[in-house]
Amino acid sequence: MIITSILIGIAAGLISGMVKIGWEAILPPRTQERDETNPPQQLLQQMGVPRRITHAYVHYSKDQKVYYIALLIHFSFSLFFGILFALTYRVWPIIGMWQGTLYGIVIWFAFHIVIMPVLKTVPSPAKQPFTEHFSEILGHIVWAWTIYLVVIALMYH
Repeated sequence: MIITSILIGIAAGLISGMVKIGWEAILPPRTQERDETNPPQQLLQQMGVPRRITHAYVHYSKDQKVYYIALLIHFSFSLFFGILFALTYRVWPIIGMWQGTLYGIVIWFAFHIVIMPVLKTVPSPAKQPFTEHFSEILGHIVWAWTIYLVVIALMYH
């Protein structure tokens, strides 16, 4: 049962990670200038990882830069929280309240309002533009809802 939940969590994390990237393409949370070094890259640099690594990329379709280290961090985050949700949901189903949207709101608040500002990875919440808060909170809701839907679909069908 634990292995099954982990595998379901992996599927939920991968799919929700793609959904979150798509969401950010529709409603980019940061200006291009602030996204030159995005929060995952900034956090790694704060931990001592050099810029040449945090901004490492490969070219896709000749001229499209794919920053694979940032993608690795992005998907690691989604995988961790997808697995955590899948492992926890069977024992504590309240985690899926409002079809997972509460989970997304709690994670958004923890990271974007508390942890990353305290670590100075992003500006304080008062110094972030409304558009960033709007994109991030809705993006986390859709992301967590996706985790919920995948977990429910694979766990019970």
